[in-house]
Parts: sequence; C-alpha cells; structure tokens
Amino acid sequence: KSLPGAVSQRYKIFDENQSPKIFDVEEERARVQEEEDLEVSGPDPYEGINLKRGTTGVFEIEDLVELLRREKGRDVFVCKVPPELKYVDYLCVTTALSVRHMRGLAEYVRKVYKMKRSPGDEIPKIEGANCRDWIAMDMGNIALHIFSANARKLYDLESLWSVGADYDPECNKPLDPLLEMLEQQTNLFDGVTK
Repeated sequence: KSLPGAVSQRYKIFDENQSPKIFDVEEERARVQEEEDLEVSGPDPYEGINLKRGTTGVFEIEDLVELLRREKGRDVFVCKVPPELKYVDYLCVTTALSVRHMRGLAEYVRKVYKMKRSPGDEIPKIEGANCRDWIAMDMGNIALHIFSANARKLYDLESLWSVGADYDPECNKPLDPLLEMLEQQTNLFDGVTK
C-alpha cells in the first residue's frame, strides 16, 4: 500500500513493529527500576569486607587490620593494651602514603564502621581531621592512629606502648633545671606537712 503523492510526504503508514511500546504505570515503573539497577550495578566497593559487627566491639582487630592493608595502609602495628589501664583493648597504628590518603583512609574506616555498627554504637569522631600528620579515632575497643611517615617516626607510639615509658627516650629526658628545682621544693614541702 502506498499513499498518494502529497500525503505520502507528510504521513507514514503505521507499522506496529517500528512504533514505541506504551506501558501501563506499573510496567513503566518496573522498566525504569530495572534500568537503574543495571546502571548502579558495578564492582562492589565493600566486596570481601566483613560487614558483621564484632563481638568485643564494632570492629574485631583482625577485620580492621585487613581493611587497613586492603586500603594500602603501611606498616600496620597492633598491640594489646593492658586491661588495668581501662582505655581500649587494642592500639592500632598505620602509616598513610599522603595527607589525602590519610584522610581518605580515616573516612573509609568510619564508613565501614557505620555499616557494621548496631543502633546503640556511637559513631567515632575523626580527631585531627584537619591535621596533616596524625589522625586518631577511638572506636570503643580499638584506638586507631593514622600517621604520616615523618610523624610516625617522631612520636614512635610503637616503642611507648610495646616496651613502656621506662625505655622511651622522650619520657626519660632529664628535666629542665627550673622544673627540677620546683620538684625538689614540692618534695620538701610534702615532708613538712606530713
């Protein structure tokens, strides 16, 4: 079939195979949702991460160490904190590659923490978020310290927490002469009042 001259230039013969399908409301919603699901699906950034809450806290120390290593945290150090200090169960220290990496690592740990936590668990604050050398997070059972390479050498938390203050050079520096004199005076007055 063909249309006469002038009409054929304006109109086309209807062909149902070339026309768009019109869906009812529910079919259209399902189709749009299916398209969105296809667009969103991609590599899961949390694949391989344990997203279940730990038993002693939101993070178990093994899960945190694995997460830090996966996100390129360098030289991860962990030590168990004595219970009599009533601070945390573990101290964890890692080195970041740059300031941007340090902040990103802290944000990522916090994001995973939010996914793992129970409703009653408090979200940790990122202490030193604007600092270029040191970021700390108190996660209840774990204290996490993320350092730049220079700051980690300077503060040397590993020595302080692993061998104690008796062997830490900073803690054993001689006192300033003025402070020494003040301390002697304090000791003298303590003896008089007793």
